[in-house]
Amino acid sequence: MKRETMEKAKWTFMVYIAGDNNLDPAALTDIGEMAKVGSSKDLNVVVQLDRARDRKTRRFYITQGGGYSKDCVETFEETNTGDPAVLEGFILWAMERYPADRYALVIWNHGGGWWDEGARRARRNIAYDDSSGGDSLNNQELQEVLANVAQIRGKRIDVLGMDACLMAMLEVAYQLRDWVQITVGSEETEPFDGWPYDRVLDVLVKRPRIGASRLGREIVKAYIQSYQGKGEDVTQSAFNLQAIGGVVWNLDALSGELIADLAIRQVREAVAVARYYSPSFFDGEYLDLYRFVQVLKDRCDREGIHARAGELLKGLKPGNHRAILYRGHLGKRLRYTHGMSIYFPAGKINPRYRDLDFYRDCRWGEFLGKYLTQRHREHGVFGQDEHD
Repeated sequence: MKRETMEKAKWTFMVYIAGDNNLDPAALTDIGEMAKVGSSKDLNVVVQLDRARDRKTRRFYITQGGGYSKDCVETFEETNTGDPAVLEGFILWAMERYPADRYALVIWNHGGGWWDEGARRARRNIAYDDSSGGDSLNNQELQEVLANVAQIRGKRIDVLGMDACLMAMLEVAYQLRDWVQITVGSEETEPFDGWPYDRVLDVLVKRPRIGASRLGREIVKAYIQSYQGKGEDVTQSAFNLQAIGGVVWNLDALSGELIADLAIRQVREAVAVARYYSPSFFDGEYLDLYRFVQVLKDRCDREGIHARAGELLKGLKPGNHRAILYRGHLGKRLRYTHGMSIYFPAGKINPRYRDLDFYRDCRWGEFLGKYLTQRHREHGVFGQDEHD
């Protein structure tokens, strides 16, 4: 039996399923996983699903043993999951109708990290909608939604999960730092099965008083455990956005040292070697930040770079109250991943990168431009001034 406006629960777990694409079948599978556990007096599990199959959008209050065919509470026409107003409407509806002490939001879909192709409206950050011209939510739009929700409801989202590929990026975390406490996402692409929702919800049912930081860690553990023995290479990380500013500060300081010393060939070669030996993602556009800095520190004997790299590495080690709360991986190919990726293209820099808060507040983008321009002069690699 569906409950209408409720007494306040401990958690409301909201899942925004952008299924109007080739992931449509997986959406029903994941709703089925949620229904294995379902809602309780202390947990509300609510879903908004936009499907490719019938071009309809549905909202659900998931009950134990219910699911897609039993738990629908609203049905309306096609929506664009890449429209910020659609996501914002779902969050506000869920918070008003199913109030709780804490709120988790999962954005379920394809993901592309910070990447934004601007007016072409394709292959952008998250929540792609094929029937809406491939529109999706970029980082600034997601930031706007979360800021509006916080201002309207007087409360930030406690945990933002991104059940999508490539979202565990420093740039993404920094864009959302003021409006979310904890984020959970993957450096690498995710398998078709995505998150194990039954395992995640089981944690909330059994431990309804769990805090946001602990929940973030438990989601990572559940995700990694769900792929044990399946032959999949996977990553998952939980970030504490209250500490993300320290990472950006240290990276800015390192970037300044690199910019100052780029005229030195040994420094450029150390950067090139560090990039080469770092795990990469998204066709080589992103790389593991810790591994890059670690190799750079080992290969470069410039005092300033060495010192700044060491400080940054300390800030990237996981632990309580740190930027990376917890991280995990499976697969030999990913053995040198450490939980957080960053943009480092081999050639041209996407001009939309300049639109990010991260670009404004950190000299990493300036370093990339100067380094790639120098590499272009030396080796014929495209640099900052040669965009599409």
